[in-house]
Amino acid sequence: MFDKFGESAIEVIYDAYGNARRFKSEQITSEHILAALSTDQEHIAAQALSNMKISPEIIGAELERALLAGKKKDIARAEFELCSLELEELKFNFPAKLIIKRAREMRSFFGHHSVEPEHLLLALIDLRDEATMKLLDELGANVIYLNRLIIGLMAQRDAFDPETKELKKVVIGGIDEMVDERINVLEDIERLAASTDVNMPELPQKSEIAHLVFTAYMSDYLFFQTGYQRHLLEETLRLLRKRAGNLDPEFMASTVSTSAQNLRSDVRQTVEYIWSHEFRLLSKFPDEAEYDLIGSVIEDLWWTHSEEIALDQVFDNALDDHRREQMITLQKRRLEISERFIKLRTRLGDTIRQCFLKRVSA
Repeated sequence: MFDKFGESAIEVIYDAYGNARRFKSEQITSEHILAALSTDQEHIAAQALSNMKISPEIIGAELERALLAGKKKDIARAEFELCSLELEELKFNFPAKLIIKRAREMRSFFGHHSVEPEHLLLALIDLRDEATMKLLDELGANVIYLNRLIIGLMAQRDAFDPETKELKKVVIGGIDEMVDERINVLEDIERLAASTDVNMPELPQKSEIAHLVFTAYMSDYLFFQTGYQRHLLEETLRLLRKRAGNLDPEFMASTVSTSAQNLRSDVRQTVEYIWSHEFRLLSKFPDEAEYDLIGSVIEDLWWTHSEEIALDQVFDNALDDHRREQMITLQKRRLEISERFIKLRTRLGDTIRQCFLKRVSA
């Protein structure tokens, strides 16, 4: 369950256990994980929550109100029943299990070696668990902005790390890893069937599994990588400004525009490599119109991230100058961008399925 979890992420899980005991819960929930993510300011997850004025104390108070509401009469009984309950006996509820699974996928989407607290927080807000979304909403959090903030902080950390991978390597390696995981599951099923003399129907071939993984996860890889790559570029430009002073606006615009075209080309090369080389999925190669469909969504995502980055800079300046009326206008624009991201993510997923579900292994 905690395969590829780093030490910091494991500490979050232990803190979630502690939160469950503190609130007399019989299961570990997504709210307990959220509270645990807010505690250590050395980690990106806690920094992002703190940036949104969400502190451990605020989450704790809200959890106490939400989780203990209507349970005052049962507290004494609950304390008696749980006082002898060992830590290991507490189980994760279904949404919490989904968060742990999704965090492992988030690690893969960004090409990181291990699951860290930021992947858990990204997973938590990406799955939009009803209880946690309600809690975040009551705390005044904008989850789309929180998502961007986490990715921006990761980019600040990773921008000049020599181990940071380009989009093509991340996606190819991630898809390959996901396919291998599912192949291993099928092999376990085959061995189990053989050891019990149970006749199993024919299981899918590796190419069929690769096709399913590709169509199911490719849009997620491209969605998160586009934002991540845009923020990595922003960190590079920020360092240039720091070293060389203000940069020529035309140079900045040209750099961002050229990078958008390069990313579009990288996406095409990645699709072609996976589709025709890595897993031999080719039955009919995507045509120019289909690549244009995918590329247009990638570019729209890229420029939407660019707009949001520019908006955040203006918003921070307005906040510093206490320009309330302008801040309200900027906040409306921020919400509009958030809605645009939701639509673009849906559009990217629909485009990938439209282009590749009809193609099967030859």
